[in-house]
Amino acid sequence: MVKYTSLPDNKDKPFGGAYSVYDPETVYMRDYLVQKYAVNNFNFESLKQEYFSVFKDFLSTPHKLIDIEKYKHFCFTQGTTESFSHFYIRFNNKRLRLARGEYFYHQMTKALYFSNRFAWLEDEELCEGDALVISAPFSDTCDIYPNLENILSECDNKNIPVLLDLAYINLATNIEIDLTHSCIEYIVSSLSKVFPVENYRIGIRLQKTMFEDPLYVINEVNYNYINMLSVYLGTEMMKHFEPDYIFNKYRQKQLDFCKRLNVEPTSCVYFGLDKNNNYPEYNRGRNYNRLCFSRIWDGRMQYEL
Repeated sequence: MVKYTSLPDNKDKPFGGAYSVYDPETVYMRDYLVQKYAVNNFNFESLKQEYFSVFKDFLSTPHKLIDIEKYKHFCFTQGTTESFSHFYIRFNNKRLRLARGEYFYHQMTKALYFSNRFAWLEDEELCEGDALVISAPFSDTCDIYPNLENILSECDNKNIPVLLDLAYINLATNIEIDLTHSCIEYIVSSLSKVFPVENYRIGIRLQKTMFEDPLYVINEVNYNYINMLSVYLGTEMMKHFEPDYIFNKYRQKQLDFCKRLNVEPTSCVYFGLDKNNNYPEYNRGRNYNRLCFSRIWDGRMQYEL
């Protein structure tokens, strides 16, 4: 990662990275469901359609995602990462635009696939011929990126395709995003941050108008080249736990932890934002430093306050 990006490799530090919390109830349910899948027969096509329906509702609650009902074309994906790759392939002839502090995978991609056809969102005006990837909540600050609505309107006017990454949305509540913008080609998300299922790669991609690529081929009716264990596991986890389960359970813990560390709580419940530069080793390219608490809360990392 360090070779291709400007980001530090902090996965071995207590506040590094971005991980789900290994909450006892979600861990128990995950393991129970994996065992249940192994001893049952399922109608895979029905299960897949239920997955799409449940995931769409899970994304939308308790948020205001305006016009999400118009996104009627779905694909199961290996987390969000598989969707990113297909966006890059489709728009490889354009200039990639990212905000500083965005998910490290995109920063690796700009070096490997887009060569010199790249500019930071903060450095240059958006132009026709660009392609934008942006997360909401934003990966670095865990809040909506500043002026996101204006950015999307500008992309509408300049015919700039946008991939909107909602991977963090169920770590927060009451997020509002206007999805009516014509520029939004894909909405993507996964369960890897809200539940301890990162190794099962449970994601989704939504479109208003289908652009047929290999993801649609492997998701075709009665042609399931996708991981049905992950489809089942994701569906049942979302049915068993409310979309704001993690936020509600850990919000007070986040507030207390942030107070003790002298950082500000973000909209996403695992994270705090250091605005006083007390933790510079966690800087990801912007003015503040992002700290992730989940592995300390569940005991996978140790930190003495």
